Amino acid sequence: MKEVATSLQAYESLRPHINPYAEELWLLALDSQMKLIRKEMVFRGTADYCLIHPRDIFRILIASNASSFILAHNHPSNSALPSEQDLVLTRKIHQLSLLFEIPLNDHLVLCTSSYFSMADHGYFKKWKRTRSSQVLY
Repeated sequence: MKEVATSLQAYESLRPHINPYAEELWLLALDSQMKLIRKEMVFRGTADYCLIHPRDIFRILIASNASSFILAHNHPSNSALPSEQDLVLTRKIHQLSLLFEIPLNDHLVLCTSSYFSMADHGYFKKWKRTRSSQVLY
């Protein structure tokens, strides 16, 4: 099994699968040693949109007995910057990952020659601080 412990390793694992015509969401399920146990394209959309439901992501993770995971989706426009919709969805999935205790390690936006890592850019740390300062009932 291949280790996927960095955003670059995740990008290299998924780069051959980048679809230049339609957005796709990929899931990398990892074991406790950050070894890849499952790589699956979960959703396929259009040139600029992909309908995603968290239920399907967590169903696959639980069935795979994953300890953590990485999400990645491509932008056929070849712009690696995440959209506002990308950030909203990722934050929702990040919150659910804390509830399920299957951590979301990263969400990459993929292009043919580059990528954007939300973890490397500090989004997950910011969201953890925001959540820990709120009282949840």
